[in-house]
Amino acid sequence: MLSIALLVVQIICLCFTLPFSWLMFRIWDTAVRRLHKAKEAQGEPATSFVILVPAHNEETSIAATVLSLRALDYPRQLFEILVIADNCQDTTANVARTEGAEVLERFDQTKKSKGFALEYALDTLQKRETHPDAIVVIDADTTVDAGLLKAFDRRLQSGQDWLQAYYTVSNSNDSWRTQMMRLGFAHFNGLWLLGQDTLGMGSALRGNGMAFSWLGLQRCPWQAYGLAEDVEFSWHLRMKGERVFFVPEVQVYGEMIDNNPAAVASQRLRWEHGRKQLRKTFGREILHSGWPLARKFIHLSDLYMPPLGGFALRLLFTLLAAILFYQSESTEWMEGLQGICLGLAIGQLLNFAIYLFMPFILMGIPKSYLKLFVIAPFYVVWKAGLMLKRAPSSWIRTERKK
Repeated sequence: MLSIALLVVQIICLCFTLPFSWLMFRIWDTAVRRLHKAKEAQGEPATSFVILVPAHNEETSIAATVLSLRALDYPRQLFEILVIADNCQDTTANVARTEGAEVLERFDQTKKSKGFALEYALDTLQKRETHPDAIVVIDADTTVDAGLLKAFDRRLQSGQDWLQAYYTVSNSNDSWRTQMMRLGFAHFNGLWLLGQDTLGMGSALRGNGMAFSWLGLQRCPWQAYGLAEDVEFSWHLRMKGERVFFVPEVQVYGEMIDNNPAAVASQRLRWEHGRKQLRKTFGREILHSGWPLARKFIHLSDLYMPPLGGFALRLLFTLLAAILFYQSESTEWMEGLQGICLGLAIGQLLNFAIYLFMPFILMGIPKSYLKLFVIAPFYVVWKAGLMLKRAPSSWIRTERKK
């Protein structure tokens, strides 16, 4: 009876890990096959851009962002910088104007989020007599590679309407926490998107460093207002048959909070619960879509993929259950199943370990960051405790200490 009970537990464990392990393997395996290199833009720049910079009380960072955008290696007459001063109670708008950006001020106490700010700006642009060829979205605490628009121009001219640059960390050397964020972004914003793109399933959007063609926005207007509006819009696009392309050859660098523990916790809580909301919204849509079964499976696995820390805990529990099952007394017909279950558990852990180390090969993470794997278990425990807290009901700006 004990062996039967352990077999049932093992089957349940494998059901909660195998789909994600399979997707993780496909992600890193296809990413390795791509081994991207920087690509030079070909031909003369032809795409006109409006760069939207949503900003809420960002007077301390907006100047550096505007200066970085003004320094882009792209014909100045072909791009405009438009800062959306969204419900600002500081000098964000004035600082942005002083640095040479156009400013669009918005005040609405009922619709407070980055998603609503973007919608307001797009509606404003729609009313103009002439429209840009494409929109770029850059956060107000971000600097960018000088070749960003050239890379986007090349992709847009080739017919790609939805683009996402590699979003990483500008202040990764501030502390172990910001280093951990850079490593996490290398997985979440780099390796994962590279694998998604190479698989042909379409990359997810990451909010910062996005580009949309104007024609694409006419087909699929912006409609994302939740706690994770970027990933939400990705799923809207997927459900409509659109595809987001990853542009790993250019990077945008966002500043991560380090000196405000409460703000760090608030930001992480918003991200994680935002992804939970998406599962409720799109899980049923995927099941009822007309997609082939294999496509439904891969997208559901992506939608329900747990955070790396939570997935690691599932794998360890699966291995423990497999070891107990393997060592239990069993009948002859169960002996083969014991070996299979233990082999699957060990194979999944090996696959997970390879995935963890891939950013050091593909995304340029320094070898010195290997020390972070010693700290990682404590970080996982912190995140597990964080997820027990109450989810925010609406978007709240992440506070920064000045």
